[in-house]
Amino acid sequence: MPQRDPAESSTKPHWTVASVALFVIGLLILVPSGLCTAVGLVYGIASLAVGDFSLLTMVLTIGGVPVALGIGLVVISLGMRRKA
Repeated sequence: MPQRDPAESSTKPHWTVASVALFVIGLLILVPSGLCTAVGLVYGIASLAVGDFSLLTMVLTIGGVPVALGIGLVVISLGMRRKA
């Protein structure tokens, strides 16, 4: 059985409790708000055919904030992982 190089295992980042918590909270915010924003974007793009921009701008301003927050929490949690 081949032995693993100890230097190789020390370069892998490990999840901490805080990084796991932020990752889970970020995904809990990102997934539902992303799905709702995507559905709203479909209707907003369909309303562009009639020349109505109000629905599209409303979806992007109201739905974009939670999506950006969820993405931010996921990115921060990935950066918080420690190298052992």
